[in-house]
Amino acid sequence: MIDTKTILASRTVWANLVGLAALVLGLIGFDTSDLRTEAFAEAAAQLVGAASFVASTVFRILATRQIMS
Repeated sequence: MIDTKTILASRTVWANLVGLAALVLGLIGFDTSDLRTEAFAEAAAQLVGAASFVASTVFRILATRQIMS
């Protein structure tokens, strides 16, 4: 028997959603005027995106159950 889970129970899916959100915020020009430097905000957004994609890969490797359609 193959263990399954819902799509929202997948850590891989959540990591990808976080990364996608970070990229979209950067593309639409998220207002960073409250921060002291725009470079800091850009670097933070890129780090969040990179970390989420790394986490996504790790979670996929560690996954033991298949996502149910």
